[in-house]
Amino acid sequence: MKTIKAELILNGKKAVVGHRFLEDTVRDIPDIKENRPIFAMLAASDNPEVREMVSRNDNLGKKTIHLLLSDENQEVVENVLSNSSLSKHIKEEVLLHIVKSGNIKYLKAIASNLDDYALCDTCKLAAILSKHENVSVRYALADFGSSDAVTTKTLKKLSKDRDTDVAKKAKWALRRR
Repeated sequence: MKTIKAELILNGKKAVVGHRFLEDTVRDIPDIKENRPIFAMLAASDNPEVREMVSRNDNLGKKTIHLLLSDENQEVVENVLSNSSLSKHIKEEVLLHIVKSGNIKYLKAIASNLDDYALCDTCKLAAILSKHENVSVRYALADFGSSDAVTTKTLKKLSKDRDTDVAKKAKWALRRR
């Protein structure tokens, strides 16, 4: 992480600005591919608010995506995991590492967005998540039961879950198939 120095230039005149100006400005940078180098620089900022704003963008490079996935700010990581434009670039080994971390917020985001992980075996991920000890992870997976990634076998297992809400949601998904 590094401190980013921001300057405002108006008709050749410079004004020194602080972190608050940078935080406010980041959200107004157009989310276009041409700005990927700027987003990459901002993703390495020591300012968590700046990194969080960057993580909401769709046009990030692969290195930036992976940098943000290792962020200490849970909101940043969750934003990346939940963004279909970004999650299609996440490799399976990175996602499995996140799953092994046991972070419930991350696991719920993964379960709710399974179809977006194009580089991963999503059926394998669904099977892993269906066995998770935390009920909210299993519920998020059952709630996403309309996905092809959640196999009929996995839904049948969830339909017998010890938590009534998980079982009910899985049964509903099975009926819709």
